[in-house]
Amino acid sequence: MSSPPMLRRAFFRCGCHVQPGREQAACHGATKAGSETVNSLNGHFLLLMCLVVWGGIPETSIARQAPQPASPGTTAGVTEGPRIRGMEGFPYSADEVTETTQTLADGTTITRQRVVKVYQDSQGRTRREEFGLQTGSAGQDATPQYVRIFDPVAGVSYFLRPLNHTAQKTDLNRRRVQPPPQTTGVAANSLPARPRPMVEDLGTQVLDGFEARGARITTTIPAGAEGNDRPMQITTETWISPLSPRLVLTRITNDPRFGKTVIRLTNLVRDEPPAELFQMPADYTVDELRPVAEPASPSD
Repeated sequence: MSSPPMLRRAFFRCGCHVQPGREQAACHGATKAGSETVNSLNGHFLLLMCLVVWGGIPETSIARQAPQPASPGTTAGVTEGPRIRGMEGFPYSADEVTETTQTLADGTTITRQRVVKVYQDSQGRTRREEFGLQTGSAGQDATPQYVRIFDPVAGVSYFLRPLNHTAQKTDLNRRRVQPPPQTTGVAANSLPARPRPMVEDLGTQVLDGFEARGARITTTIPAGAEGNDRPMQITTETWISPLSPRLVLTRITNDPRFGKTVIRLTNLVRDEPPAELFQMPADYTVDELRPVAEPASPSD
């Protein structure tokens, strides 16, 4: 079984290796005689996990964002030129709970929790209600600090502020100007080369009543790459639902620089959410963002 063209191209962008001792096919699509089909499917899964973790596929359910207007398509779906794509045919609602744990040098442990209520309809429209940092239950009754609505059908997104009933509307079809790349003044070849991430298939398990398949990606930051005097390892364990390859049920990241971050979906319900959740409330004051003008050409 050959890889689809998109996956084949992504093999070389991802650059992941399978964990030593594993026989599953990884980013190079290696197969063993007599098990080509099984290994190829495993390879597709492991590649998918690489793309989800490293941003090749922006997952719909789990995306940590700062409380400011979102860039179009970064949370639920992706913009591809004039064509806007969501995750159609998979309606659901859930609570997305993010918990970070950081241990300081003196042994002090800092734990933070953030709750986001997420909704998606069968047309791929999404709504995220962000409640900020808190220690209460994900199902508590409270007014969200921010609400993000992504509507690939109408080609618009909304950033709502329920506390003062104001909103920003963005046209997802407008042309955006990419800023020029920033230079740091450090030659690229002066930094140590980073080894390719290692990928390990974790098999399947049941999470909150839903089957999930997991993979662990281990990334090594070599000594000197970030001022570190020894290599650092970052592990990301991701569990996705076979019901949709872009529905991440749980993600666990251990990063020595920032601590442990666990993002999980709870109270997952496979029902069609009410249509009014994806519409602009009538009593909001709307500020419509205008397209950014093209910069003048140097020759003008």
